[in-house]
Amino acid sequence: MYSKASKVLLALVAGFGLMACGDDTESGGDAPAVAVERKAPVPSRSPRVPVEETPAASPVSEEGDDLESYVAEGKRDPFRSFHFKNPEEPVVSMGPLADFDLAQLVVVGVVWNTTNPRALVADPAGRSFVLREGSSIGKNRGQVIQIKEDMILVQEKFVDFEGAVSTKDVEIRIEKRQGG
Repeated sequence: MYSKASKVLLALVAGFGLMACGDDTESGGDAPAVAVERKAPVPSRSPRVPVEETPAASPVSEEGDDLESYVAEGKRDPFRSFHFKNPEEPVVSMGPLADFDLAQLVVVGVVWNTTNPRALVADPAGRSFVLREGSSIGKNRGQVIQIKEDMILVQEKFVDFEGAVSTKDVEIRIEKRQGG
């Protein structure tokens, strides 16, 4: 039923399997392995006593010269990013429209022929917000600089890796629907 080659192959696989299942001992001999039960150390229940700090002695090299110690004052923290916020700048809440890109927002309507023009903007979820000139909008901290009859003009400020500030003016036009 089995060919001679398949019987030899089956015998080799069985032999290697038995060798792999053998006892592994550190001595490499045929001595049986002995299981050693180890217990975890029991923590002491004595109350903790604060350790008095003693001033560290200045390190002395083998030649008798005092080693210099590292003084971090006046040096930059090597683990702090180059792009950190200035702590004097107050953190200003940008509102719910700061979560969206300008391309995701839709101008629904504009009241423009007044002394204080306003625009109605909808987010992707359908919520509407009223904007006026100077309102904050978008992920890139944009600001509405002008409201016209069919669009709003938003100025975004970008800071590149060197710290240079560049501005970009983006127009968001009102959606015109066809039909009546």
